[in-house]
Amino acid sequence: MSPSFFTAEHLHVMLNHFPVILILLVPPILLAGLFFNQKPILAVGFSLALLADLSTPVVMQTGESAHTRFEMGQIQPPLDEQGDIAAEMHEDMAEKAAPLLYLVGFGAIAGLLILRFRPTWAKTAALAVILGSCLASIFTLQSAQLGGRIRHPEFRPPSTKN
Repeated sequence: MSPSFFTAEHLHVMLNHFPVILILLVPPILLAGLFFNQKPILAVGFSLALLADLSTPVVMQTGESAHTRFEMGQIQPPLDEQGDIAAEMHEDMAEKAAPLLYLVGFGAIAGLLILRFRPTWAKTAALAVILGSCLASIFTLQSAQLGGRIRHPEFRPPSTKN
């Protein structure tokens, strides 16, 4: 295995899928738990939301480190102009998504505690986490789309220059 395999940019590309995919799974699982009135299904949904929350700081830190390495010229080939613009937009969107993911994570902790100690409140907690997850999904999906444009010109919108 190459020693350059575990660089910040490699880790970021590998790990960035966790918050995006997990937060997308939360609403349908919690809805299923509500529909079937099953505490174990609700617990799975809350746990996945918490896992999305816990993976976010790692993804943010590896992304920040990778961006710094790009700016310092340590990663070759360097980014083209459109890739650099996409990287800045990706970072801005990720910084907007992260607090929402953290908020959903706190909601998930509350949901797990509510399932244990006040099960009659579980529906309200699940609905709050579903709403938060849907909002966070909008930002994480946008961040993911912008991240794909950094190194992939085929994901970029067509140029309007003639």
